[in-house]
Parts: sequence; C-alpha cells; structure tokens
Amino acid sequence: MRVAVLGLVALMVAGCGGSVPLAAEDEPVRVGAIISQTGVYATLGDDMETAMRLYLDDHHGLLGGRPARLVVADDAGSPEIGAEQARKLIDGGADVLTGLLASPVAVSVVKEAAGTPVVIANAGADQLGGPGVFRVSYTNRAHGYAAGRYAAEHYAGKDVVLMASDYSAGAETLTGFAEGYGAGPLKRILTPFGGQADLEPYLARIPREARLLYAFYAGGEAVAFVKAFKRFGYDARIKLLACQNLADEDVLRAVGRDAEGMVSVGLWSPALQNPANAAFVAGWRARTGRNPSAVALQSWDAMRLIDRAAAAGGDLTKALAGVGELDGPRGSLRLDAAHNPVQNWYVREYQNGVNRIIATISPS
Repeated sequence: MRVAVLGLVALMVAGCGGSVPLAAEDEPVRVGAIISQTGVYATLGDDMETAMRLYLDDHHGLLGGRPARLVVADDAGSPEIGAEQARKLIDGGADVLTGLLASPVAVSVVKEAAGTPVVIANAGADQLGGPGVFRVSYTNRAHGYAAGRYAAEHYAGKDVVLMASDYSAGAETLTGFAEGYGAGPLKRILTPFGGQADLEPYLARIPREARLLYAFYAGGEAVAFVKAFKRFGYDARIKLLACQNLADEDVLRAVGRDAEGMVSVGLWSPALQNPANAAFVAGWRARTGRNPSAVALQSWDAMRLIDRAAAAGGDLTKALAGVGELDGPRGSLRLDAAHNPVQNWYVREYQNGVNRIIATISPS
C-alpha cells in the first residue's frame, strides 16, 4: 500500500491551504494522510492506509458525494518530517489532513496546519486540540482512565505497578490510569522509547507483593514487551492489564499464543457485535485475509467523519464541528466541545485468536 507522495501530488487540484468552502459538487475533496510507512509503527501505518482506501473503494471513490483524492505521505515517525509533509500537502491543495499515528508527529503537524482542519485517526496526546483539530481515536488520559476505573473495581487496595515506554503517550496514559484508579499504592516503571531495550531489568523492578501490572506499549515495542513478559515468567507471577495498543491485532499476530488470556482495555474489538462492525470486519477480511486492528477501525472512522462533513458543504472546519454523533462499528461516538471522542471502552480477553468482550465501561 505504500505510495510515494510525489507520485500522487499531481492528482490534487492546486488551491490555498486553509479551510475553504467546497463549493462545486464536482470539486474533489482532497485528503492528505500523514502516515508512518517506515519506522517502529510501519505495520500500523499499513493498516491505516488500507482502511482509508477500503473506505473510498466501498463508497465509490466519493466523500460527501464528491470525487475524493487521497494522498499519502510518510512521516517516518519523525515530528520534523511530519511537519514538512504537512506543508507539502497543504501547498498541494489539501482540504483536510488526517492519519497521524504518533503523538509527537501529530503535535508538529497541528502546529503546521494553521487553517487546514486536521482529523486525527490515532495520536492520543492530551495537549492536541484547537478549533480545527478533531480526533476519532482517544486522548491518552481517557485511555488510561478507563483502565484505571476497571482496576479500581477489581484490584482496590492492592499493590499496582504501571509500566510504559518513556514518551508522552506512555506517561499520559499512566497518569490517566492513576486518576481512574484513585487511592492506592502505585509504582511506575518507564523504559527507553524507540529502541530495542532489554526489558528484563525493568521487569525485575516489579515488587513481589504487586498483584496487577498495567502496561502501555505499541507497535514493535509492544511485541517485545509481550514476548519478554512471557519468556521471563511474569505471566505466572502477576496479572497483566494491557492498554489497547498492547493487545491490538498487529501485536497479536506477532506473538501468537504468548498473548492467550491477556486482558486489555480498548475502544473496540473485531468481536464487538453490531451490524456495522460485522460489515466492517467482513470487508476488511475480504481485502486482507485477517482481522482489522483498532488503528484500522479508527482510520475508517476518520474517513467517515470527513465524509459526513463534506456532505454538509460549506466551510469544512465548521462542518466537521457540526457532525455530532457518529454511530458505527465501535458503537456510539460523539465529539465533545474540545472535539475529543466520548465513547464506550471495552474490557477484552484474548481467547483462541479473538479479543472477546468481557465488560463494557461507559463514558464517565
């Protein structure tokens, strides 16, 4: 699915970079997707692009009834490169920017975007926001907070350990967990971000008396964590509660049975039972032969939000803000006043190749 950005710029109609009215019905909706096609999140980047193209294929290449142009640019996991790609896409006439896997990249792109609206499909940095910024994934705080609420019900008063990769998403997610968990002993362990750190000495810091470990890792780091957790026997010593990313489909495919029985908190699962989800999962499987990841679902929903807004016409930023509720594969999703999602969270247990729903955490 990887396509060089320069080869596709010619498909875009030149125009100014701000949020402008989509006046003519035959005027294309120009979507610039900034995606990690190389680096630690490359596998998730593939899912992101595949989901966006699948959405367009399923909707006859139209967004809001207008022809759509999707241009994909590689941020390589770098905030600097992400900002450069944002500028190129805006100068090339993009009406909206989307994609954005990593929080540091998203922060730099939002700063560069100026008047062009941004629909974030994954990055959870709490600081992201503004009148032209819309998110269909989650904030890091909300992600951790939901898990903390679940832990408070099942491990109140127990020694709990929090472990994460040492960057904004990891730190903010752990802070959200602590807020959701409330009073209780919490120990934090942060590991170096972006490398292949030896996790054994960090796992060894888990106190013997601890009863629960909540962990945040994503992409290649998540695969390394699950394998180390199993290899060094910690699965027999302490209960693991995983973040969504740690139990997403890319990780599960890579670790196989080492993930059996793992409990996680996420906003969605392929096993979620509703007609929209059944259709989405079936379409994805027909295209790829495997289950979609949460990143794929979020990227599909980013295109749905743009589609709904484009159908309203007029200023795209105002139209995005006016969409309101967006029902779909994950259930009900609405954006709050800060354009962040209000949604259910689900406790999932990985059993025989499926993240089965075992509990629902309603919005607080």
